[in-house]
Amino acid sequence: MRSYSGAMNTDQRRRRLGERIRAEREQQSISQRSFALMIGISQPYLSAVESGAISIGYDNLCKIADGLGVTVAELVS
Repeated sequence: MRSYSGAMNTDQRRRRLGERIRAEREQQSISQRSFALMIGISQPYLSAVESGAISIGYDNLCKIADGLGVTVAELVS
């Protein structure tokens, strides 16, 4: 199987998604701890997602999008 050289790799996609989540959260002036409590995930998990250190499951991505008042598509596009 050939890979497309212009495509982002998995690490780049995770970092980009994490950056978008963090930017949206900070734009709304919500601390990482408060946001994690608000949507029912742990702060260390949110931190790892925002830094691109781990992959995020769809259910948690939906929790984050809902908590931010945006769509999943807005976060991943």
